[in-house]
Amino acid sequence: MRQITCPVCRTSPENHPEPQSICRCDSCGLRWTYLPQDVDAAALYSDEVYAVVDNRKSLFERIIFSEAKKVLRQARKISPSARKLLDFGSGKGQFLAVAKGLDWVGLGVETARERSDFAREKYRVDVLDEYYQGGVIKAGDFDFISLNHVLEHLPDPMAFMGELLGKNLSPAGLVYIEVPRADSWQASLAGKNWMHWDIPKHLTHWTQPDLVREFSKMGYHPVGFRSVSVHLGVLGMVQALLSKLGYRQNLILRLKQKKSLGLMLSLALVLPLAATLEGLSSLVARSGVVGIYLKRNG
Repeated sequence: MRQITCPVCRTSPENHPEPQSICRCDSCGLRWTYLPQDVDAAALYSDEVYAVVDNRKSLFERIIFSEAKKVLRQARKISPSARKLLDFGSGKGQFLAVAKGLDWVGLGVETARERSDFAREKYRVDVLDEYYQGGVIKAGDFDFISLNHVLEHLPDPMAFMGELLGKNLSPAGLVYIEVPRADSWQASLAGKNWMHWDIPKHLTHWTQPDLVREFSKMGYHPVGFRSVSVHLGVLGMVQALLSKLGYRQNLILRLKQKKSLGLMLSLALVLPLAATLEGLSSLVARSGVVGIYLKRNG
């Protein structure tokens, strides 16, 4: 996989960026990752960051479940009759498990076999583990299609979304997209050390205006936004603050696998400030993540 032009509008950069640096498109304004050499896309997701960890019944799972409930309940407020869900990039099936408990009829798509197996075996949810090649998924006609931290991984994101939504979303259906916010306070604070840049896995880097602009071109308009996230937003701010003290590791991975006394003490000291800053940033649309609910025009 190489990426030498903007993945949205295909404009080439005027200068010669450094490999694996973030460019800002001169045409559409989107930030994207410059990859002039081939990158093994499959190998990117075989490292320990994406290894499946069974954290059921943990505090981390409870936080994720709580956030999923908020996303799904807001979806029901926007579309009260919505019942049929497609969660694209469903991971270990946690979002689907919460949806099942709230009486959604859910289907997931997850290309990583280890993750889809975990979802089926541990959470008892329905997940396909085939690469999406276009067209209708099962019977299609989904009332709600969600992509939680998936868009930034797609090499041709808007063409992909056009096919996925065009063939699978019901006429009055609802879409939810959540991504890291490239113009967040924590991104500015951490600079190149912000964990949500996640280069080279993240190919695009979005802001709320970017999402509104590009989906409007496809005939969709926003009907709701979400900005508060604990496990990605607040922890992202914690990592941003720790980065100013020289911390360079993946915070979420360390919390999942290799908790040390020093890390836990640092977390306890920084967490109150991080939560306060992230709360304030969400009030001015500069939180660590942004979620957008969309419907078709007309």
